[in-house]
Amino acid sequence: MKIVLTGSLGHINQTLVPLLGRAGHQVTVISHDAKRSALIKAFRGIPAIGSIDDVDFLTETFKGADVVYLMLTGITAAPDIYAAAQKQADIYVQAVKAAGVKRVVNLSSIGANLGPEVGSLYMYNLIEKTLTTGLPDVDLTFIRPTGMYYNLLSSLASVKQLHAIYTNANLLTVNSWVAPIDVTRVLIKALTEPVAGVTMQYVASDEKTYAEVATALSQSLQMPDLKVVQITDEAMTENLVTAGVPAAFANEYVKTVAYQRDHNFAADYQAHHPKLGDVKLADFAQVFAEAYRSGQQG
Repeated sequence: MKIVLTGSLGHINQTLVPLLGRAGHQVTVISHDAKRSALIKAFRGIPAIGSIDDVDFLTETFKGADVVYLMLTGITAAPDIYAAAQKQADIYVQAVKAAGVKRVVNLSSIGANLGPEVGSLYMYNLIEKTLTTGLPDVDLTFIRPTGMYYNLLSSLASVKQLHAIYTNANLLTVNSWVAPIDVTRVLIKALTEPVAGVTMQYVASDEKTYAEVATALSQSLQMPDLKVVQITDEAMTENLVTAGVPAAFANEYVKTVAYQRDHNFAADYQAHHPKLGDVKLADFAQVFAEAYRSGQQG
């Protein structure tokens, strides 16, 4: 199959590209960075260097593809993340139409079924609706991963300095977590086994509370006093901005976590509950510990 992927060599594509290539598919990987070309080739992909804001470039790259994989990229740095997401979605629709592509797989997210009240995840609602409305003759598959384990790595500094993870989430609410490789396995099936119409699938690896996360990391780090601390929304926003997160995104991200804390955020996920993947919290805890030790040595 001829498959075109957006997302360069991000967390998921690093495993997706070589697995598709080894299976015999022709995989074109879009990246804005020409320096990525050699690595894309090493991963068994064909580099297509250009901007996802360029309709003509995307159209030419999409031509002849059996399926195109679309994702939102570079949105978090925008002053208005929703305007940026809408613009990217509109460009994708134009390019898919112009190229005559008949199958699209979109990397969406849990929370895409909700509106602006869900904060930063609303961007996925925008792209799902835009693709569905704008591409009525295209088979669409929306893949909705839950919270990525690797987001916990943003707490490495506070774990090192204060033996603590800070969050505005409820510490006893069960959250769903997912590893990139488990998302990759679902994506491979979605990309290579066509399904007609508009379909959606959640992807998750494990379901644990923040309290259980702290316990798992405490064990892997051999840090018995490691704790997770619930802080206010305002304090969480300040922490993120201090850490370098753009203020516009920080505000909307904190809004997302607050919505999860205060509402039945996971109702649609539970109604379409997936089979959990292979990578459990205990597995990721070892990855976290390796990153922690590597950072100490560095």
